[in-house]
Amino acid sequence: MKLQTHRELTDTDLDRMTRLVDAATAGPWFSYVVGRDPEAGTNCIELGWCNELGSFKSIEAAGATVADQDFIASARQDMPRLLLEVRVLRARLASLLDAEIGMRLRSMANTAEGSATALSA
Repeated sequence: MKLQTHRELTDTDLDRMTRLVDAATAGPWFSYVVGRDPEAGTNCIELGWCNELGSFKSIEAAGATVADQDFIASARQDMPRLLLEVRVLRARLASLLDAEIGMRLRSMANTAEGSATALSA
């Protein structure tokens, strides 16, 4: 089994993930497992809500474990929220860094003004 390697997400990575989320069938997705969920007739992921006829689209993930199936179904709801959270936190960090840089520049300017005033006196 190959180990996954992780690196910092770039804006390109986030944009790619957003495109995948946007292209997927609308949620919510639900994981149904025979023996766990009373209404499950088969192990499947239900895509979206039932229509007015009571039918729905579903995926059966051949070879997937119950944990894999639950993960896939949950990811449909979780990915948009995680992408938003990353973008919000990045914007907050950028704002804080801008504020910190501004404070340092003002402090340097005030120090320079004080030194110039002291030298001219």
